[in-house]
Amino acid sequence: MPAESRPISRWKIWSAAWVVMLVVGALGTAYDVLYRYPDAPGPGIGQTLKVEIPPGVGPDKLSRILYEKGIISSPGRFRLWLRLADQLPGVKAGLFELRDNMTPAKILSVISGRPENRGVRVTIPEGFTLGQIAKTLEDAGIVAQENFFMAAGKGKTLTRLRIPGPSAEGFLFPDTYFFERGTPAEDIVSAMYENFSTRFKSLGAPAKTDLFELVTSASIVQAEARVVDEMPVIAGVYHNRLTDPSFPSRLLQADPTVAYGCEPGVVPRAPSCAGFIGKLARKHLEDSKNPYNTYRHAGLPPGPICAPGINALKAALHPKDVPYLYFVARKDGRHRFSRTLLEHKEAVKLYREGR
Repeated sequence: MPAESRPISRWKIWSAAWVVMLVVGALGTAYDVLYRYPDAPGPGIGQTLKVEIPPGVGPDKLSRILYEKGIISSPGRFRLWLRLADQLPGVKAGLFELRDNMTPAKILSVISGRPENRGVRVTIPEGFTLGQIAKTLEDAGIVAQENFFMAAGKGKTLTRLRIPGPSAEGFLFPDTYFFERGTPAEDIVSAMYENFSTRFKSLGAPAKTDLFELVTSASIVQAEARVVDEMPVIAGVYHNRLTDPSFPSRLLQADPTVAYGCEPGVVPRAPSCAGFIGKLARKHLEDSKNPYNTYRHAGLPPGPICAPGINALKAALHPKDVPYLYFVARKDGRHRFSRTLLEHKEAVKLYREGR
């Protein structure tokens, strides 16, 4: 006789039911995330927001950044979509303009590096002055130079952004940006200053740091240095000139500051700056009416002279403890550093006379 079949236990029935429910739920979630979610609008009403995407960002951090900015409503859902759809490899680092009602698919298209979705690409090199930045933006067809100058030097904009200076010189971070043609100059200044603030915060400067003085120092280091590894040394030399009792004049004697004093926007305009085309002569170094002439005026100049990059900011924040008070440029872009004026004069003869 055949063996009597055993009834299926209730536990096995419930287990099978749970498995079916989990499979159905997983399939439903996958379908929703892969096919519905990418075209679902964001939580906002269309406000444009600036979003900084750091290099090498992962799905967790990217989702958190977008959520904290109000671009997406669910970091977990966005993160799951990135993983299931394998979308992350196309994401680029940079500063982006995103609307808070964009769909996830549109967000990804903007931050994936497609120029047609990101506006006009414009690169601001380290060491550019406001004048050079304005010309670069105008040449790219983004904004007129005069409009940019007004925004970068207007009290209302500086007050709103809390920029500690008479203009935004030095506080607009040199980087690659994407702006739509016709973007208001105030929005451009805001985006570049927000980028500066983000980068500066990453340095962990003490709360008591005088930001204006630090950026002024960093801008001089940026203008003087040609290689990154010399920046802390150059910062150390200038620190010594300002604080070392053996150098009581406190004259920085920095050529780039003198040249900046002849920029068209600097007021009052020194007599020696008439006809200046970028090459310094003795008359420029002797002109005390140039407020940026650090051969005639002790201490730091009235303000930053260019846009320092992150390495120059680091150097100014942490100048190297060196015994030097002087340096002279070599033909290979590096510098010869000296402890005494006699050593410095010998170095000047050696490198400027080509020996």
